Amino acid sequence: MAQYTYHIKDFKTLIVWQKARELTQDIYRITTSFPAFETYAAKSQIIRAVTSIGANIAEGNGQLYRKKEISFLNNALGSANETRHWLITALDNNYISQEDYDLLELKLIEIIKMLIGCIRKLQEQLKDDEVA
Repeated sequence: MAQYTYHIKDFKTLIVWQKARELTQDIYRITTSFPAFETYAAKSQIIRAVTSIGANIAEGNGQLYRKKEISFLNNALGSANETRHWLITALDNNYISQEDYDLLELKLIEIIKMLIGCIRKLQEQLKDDEVA
């Protein structure tokens, strides 16, 4: 009987996923001080958006086809920008400090740049596959 060896990609090794995980924990930390009436509004929305970044990176990394992986990374990019929106809302309503906002914004920008880099790399690999 033949034995097959499969390589399974592990999203946990991706630096962009690790940064998204760290950011998620930061968001959970800052939202503990949001007013109670925001539990099902801004707090819920920002947590949903930030957790979607890492989840989409993980789901994309598990895809067999580059086009699908690109699609999930693009979803992660959208969620990162949505998280930025909710951070601005939190700042505007004085739910977070300017210092927390600035730190989290820098982390988000870094993740966004990394996601764009990953997407571009996969797009180049797609082009190479088509030529080969």
